[in-house]
Amino acid sequence: MNNLNLDKFKKCQCGHSIEHEKTKIKDHYSLIGWFWWAMGTTAIPKKIEFTCLDCNQTFEELIKKEDIKHYIFYRKH
Repeated sequence: MNNLNLDKFKKCQCGHSIEHEKTKIKDHYSLIGWFWWAMGTTAIPKKIEFTCLDCNQTFEELIKKEDIKHYIFYRKH
């Protein structure tokens, strides 16, 4: 069951949410995070950006650690 509260997150001007199929998700890692990711270990990104592929708007950025962890734990993909 997905318990990600989508109401917490912004939507693009098209109305797409962070879990829409036309949303591009880009993870940003620190140097140490890249090292652990390359070694096959799960690393927590320092920032996650969400960009709509239709309107090309970056409509949400997660920077707070607790928000990133919540998203990673409850996301559907």
